[in-house]
Amino acid sequence: MTRKIGVVCLLALLICACAISDKAQEKQIRSLKKRAQILSKLNIKRVDTLLLPAMRKANIDCWIILSREFNKDFVLQYIEDNLENTPGGHRNAYIFFDDGSDRLQKILIGTHLPRSSKLWDKMISYHTGEGKKGPSLKPYLQEAIKNLDPKRIGINQSRTIPMCDGLTVEMKKFLVESIGPKYTERLVSAESMIVDFLDTRLPEELPYFKEAAELSKMIHQEVMSRKVIEPGKTTLGDIRWYIYDRLTQLQIDTWYFHGLRVIREGSEGRLEEDSVIVQPGDIVNNDIGIVYMNLHTDYKGVGYVLKTGETEPPVGLQKALQNSLRVQDAVLAVSKPGKIGYKLDVEAENLCKEWGIEGSVYCHSTGIAGHGIGASILNNWPDRYGVRAASPLRLGAYYAIESHAVSTVPEWGDQNISITTEEDAYLAENGFKYLVPRQEKIILIK
Repeated sequence: MTRKIGVVCLLALLICACAISDKAQEKQIRSLKKRAQILSKLNIKRVDTLLLPAMRKANIDCWIILSREFNKDFVLQYIEDNLENTPGGHRNAYIFFDDGSDRLQKILIGTHLPRSSKLWDKMISYHTGEGKKGPSLKPYLQEAIKNLDPKRIGINQSRTIPMCDGLTVEMKKFLVESIGPKYTERLVSAESMIVDFLDTRLPEELPYFKEAAELSKMIHQEVMSRKVIEPGKTTLGDIRWYIYDRLTQLQIDTWYFHGLRVIREGSEGRLEEDSVIVQPGDIVNNDIGIVYMNLHTDYKGVGYVLKTGETEPPVGLQKALQNSLRVQDAVLAVSKPGKIGYKLDVEAENLCKEWGIEGSVYCHSTGIAGHGIGASILNNWPDRYGVRAASPLRLGAYYAIESHAVSTVPEWGDQNISITTEEDAYLAENGFKYLVPRQEKIILIK
């Protein structure tokens, strides 16, 4: 009996130890409150240091953001300073005005205004104000613009960059009705200003982007294990929903439908349906993008399900991964700040040809949105990518280095496959630097 009690106590201690270990791991991830406090400070610094130069470069002396409840403009998340209390309003106007001094005037007019704001010089509530049709933003906005008398008014309207296109059709009509024909003639797109403002990184942000990249890789490594994948039973849908549940547990958002793909001997192309069951001998390609500290990651990695008796993947599969990584190497070899995205795409792919690799490049800015607001290294297709492929790479900006390479696998009857890799990086003076060590070998799922 004593021995049984001892065994039970030992098991209890082991369970407690595991729970403590799990909690210790979770403590490395900042609480939602701490994240909000950090982001509030970063947003204030972003506005105070980056916005005025961006406005002057674009020759815009007034920037108006109009937003409303349940349809908030994308850029507001990088401006609002009290992220513990930013409910938004029924119709709000966020106004930034350059009066020629070294500090912007910042005026917020609306309802449900943030408490304890440290950003706005003036906050005006029309919650109980008078109007012909009840309390309205219109007379307050009209008066503010008349008093400021701006020469060029930037609005969030862009054909090519979605993050700069937050002004809806109806809200633009409302703006035009509010400010009248005189100031309507002074409306211009704020696209270039917003790109400069948001794609320029603060040095203090880099550690948080590194944390986000580490979390992406941590979840990927969890997925590529027997904890998640039981060969012959687990489906791609099971893996996908494990990722969603894990992100919920960690209180982390995602920005797209996570891509799970199987490359299988004898199968043409990639298997992507949720119903696909992972089998021994499969390559599993995982595509994951998270939102942490308002920073977006984009990561791809691979694992291989060992067959009975195998201790490593076939040499042809290992070579296929190395070919894909060589495409990344080509991107790193040619990329420098100031070079144009689509021209780098051509340079990198030509370098791959010299190396005897059939590679293709799809690299894009990230951080601010997953397929980000800044330059991209890809084809110059303006109706698809807007101006991003024709834009220069920005020093310090964040990028996802994505590469594809077609390889022949002798062990699979010379079957052609393409393994996709993707890593998060930032752009230094001498080129791209990875945030975390890239995946150099296929993860073994035993």
